[in-house]
Amino acid sequence: MKNRLIKFMSLGLFSLTSIFSFSQNEIELRSAFKQSYVDEYNLKYAKAIEDLTPFANVNTYEVHVRLAWLNYCNLKFNDAAIHYKKAVELAPKSLEARMGYIYTLASLEKWDLVIDQYKVIIGIDPTHALANYNLALIYYNRADYKSALPYISTYINCYPFNFDGVNLAGWIKFNLGNKDEAISYFKKALLLSPDEKKYDTILKVK
Repeated sequence: MKNRLIKFMSLGLFSLTSIFSFSQNEIELRSAFKQSYVDEYNLKYAKAIEDLTPFANVNTYEVHVRLAWLNYCNLKFNDAAIHYKKAVELAPKSLEARMGYIYTLASLEKWDLVIDQYKVIIGIDPTHALANYNLALIYYNRADYKSALPYISTYINCYPFNFDGVNLAGWIKFNLGNKDEAISYFKKALLLSPDEKKYDTILKVK
């Protein structure tokens, strides 16, 4: 009976020690985050990264997405990409992590990976405005107008009176040979920007 009591007390003490250690880790992590915000505010991005680096092996979304952002601010795009990728793996439906990952990949000019990430975002949120518009724009710049069309169509359905949307939709339609539809979009664009001159030749405005 005595041995059992001693064993029970030992287990209880171990549990309390574990809880205390976990709490200490939380305090240290919060302190590191706090200091990283101070250093970021003062534009000391390398120092802010150092603040959190001891916790880089902690497999949590918050640490990786924070380190990703700080590395992005410090123009360390490859390091930022590593942390954003890890954050995405830890929280696959996180739009904030995927958008950060996209900006980082764009800085590295890895456009095919940018496209892949935008498509994942649209899979999560089919009407995501920025993902649809930017995919349409990327395909337009590649002269792949057929691929651009469904994305700009989704964007226009959600934002029918937006200059960037109707302007891009007009040029996509124009390059697909749908001149009448293109002109309709250009006329809407002129309601939003009446002094715009880029459509003069097409609309035969003198």
